[in-house]
Amino acid sequence: MRITASPNSCEDDMRSRKTAFIGVLLRGVEDHYVLGRGVSDSIRLDAQHLLWGMYLGHILHPQIPITEGMKIAELGTGTGIWLFDASRKLPPAVELHGYDLSDGQFPARHLWPENVILGVMDSLIDPPSNLVGQYDVVHLRMWASNLKENDTAPVLEHAKKLLKPGGYIQWEDADLVNQAVCGGEAEQFAGMMRELFKQVGLQYEWVADLPNRFPSHGFEVLHTGNKKFHHDLIQLCTNTYLMAIAEILRGIERNSVASDSTISVWVHEETLSKLLQNTKHGMVYNWIPITVLGQKKN
Repeated sequence: MRITASPNSCEDDMRSRKTAFIGVLLRGVEDHYVLGRGVSDSIRLDAQHLLWGMYLGHILHPQIPITEGMKIAELGTGTGIWLFDASRKLPPAVELHGYDLSDGQFPARHLWPENVILGVMDSLIDPPSNLVGQYDVVHLRMWASNLKENDTAPVLEHAKKLLKPGGYIQWEDADLVNQAVCGGEAEQFAGMMRELFKQVGLQYEWVADLPNRFPSHGFEVLHTGNKKFHHDLIQLCTNTYLMAIAEILRGIERNSVASDSTISVWVHEETLSKLLQNTKHGMVYNWIPITVLGQKKN
């Protein structure tokens, strides 16, 4: 799906690329995403990609063979940062397609790499028939706050349908239940957040259980991991996690107002503000990284 640039002008080039983008818009639906989609939220997401990249040391798991013309899809692509990075590290003939429920964080179309296409799609329903069985790899990352009632079945089934027989699913996520938190104020805040999550129905128990859920959806588990961040990444995780929690607090209040059941989070925000001022004093507030590599059975 390479996009040929128009030789006439930058404006013509942008127009032709915009047409290609519209061609892959699959479905736009209203959502209640609890995180933010503003500029600062996108910066946090991109910093989080740096965190994952330093932790993993790879874009694709080494067990995934890189072949000429392979097709890779990312679900919940956000800013597209993983795909943009992949376009630099994988052969140029690899096709990289990113899907999200919203295009609110997509970079301007003329800034996409030549082998990257982004589109809007609901990954909790069946994919369009023209995408079924089209991909060698499906990548997911940081879905922890996106699934209701610990239900991973819809997105796992969606990913399975996108994959060719023998295709790979690579999933990295954040265990917000079994955290690494040190410091009295941090531990107190973690307790406050657990109660708030329970109150609003944000459930994260499924993340640690993710490897056990692959087999029932036709995936063989090839690799799993749950090692804590090395000491040189603890600060980056703490900073990005606390920034994400600030987004979640705003999202909880925003969604509660929309549903006429206003939930006040000002006490949480005040406590978080104090924590953010103490991140250089040895306080640790980390989630535990969970990684799973699976292969679709033939």
